[in-house]
Amino acid sequence: MMQPDDDALELEQGPKSGRLRDFSTQLAQRLRAAPSMPREPARLAARMGDIGFLFDMSTTGEIVALPEIAAVPWTKPWFRGLANVRGRLLGVFDLMLLSARAPMTPENSLQLIVLGDVLKVNAAVLVTRAFGLRNLKDLEPLGTVSDPLRPWERERFREADGTTLIELDLRRLVASEQFSAIGI
Repeated sequence: MMQPDDDALELEQGPKSGRLRDFSTQLAQRLRAAPSMPREPARLAARMGDIGFLFDMSTTGEIVALPEIAAVPWTKPWFRGLANVRGRLLGVFDLMLLSARAPMTPENSLQLIVLGDVLKVNAAVLVTRAFGLRNLKDLEPLGTVSDPLRPWERERFREADGTTLIELDLRRLVASEQFSAIGI
């Protein structure tokens, strides 16, 4: 786990747009500096409800405060609808519900992680909050996840404080039949 005195990016709890903007700015600065730094397996850490997840930085876009979401009729419950993020129309999905877990509640749905352009889908994941970058080398591996209901979950890790984080493979997620079949 990264210590507070390291160059850790931390976003304080809550959906305040100023903090989110500061976090996004810090993250962009670190990404610009990345070519000159040695490559380390860094992941964006985010919480969905009470579960921690790790997102590969190469497949994620920006983190935004939750905008208004327009419901779309005749879609599966995990597809929450469409949101306009700076003029870009995104499909918003509840990964928890898609993964056969309890759905994200309105009080837990505070931010969106926009999927990166490399995935070629206009979509975003509902999250409670993004809380920083984690290097895989600083985490204790707990083994691979082999759940056929969630083929996009790769490996589990434990932070020094005991928090368990599940690494997600967003490429595998968007390629899955479950993700692409939003109609009922």
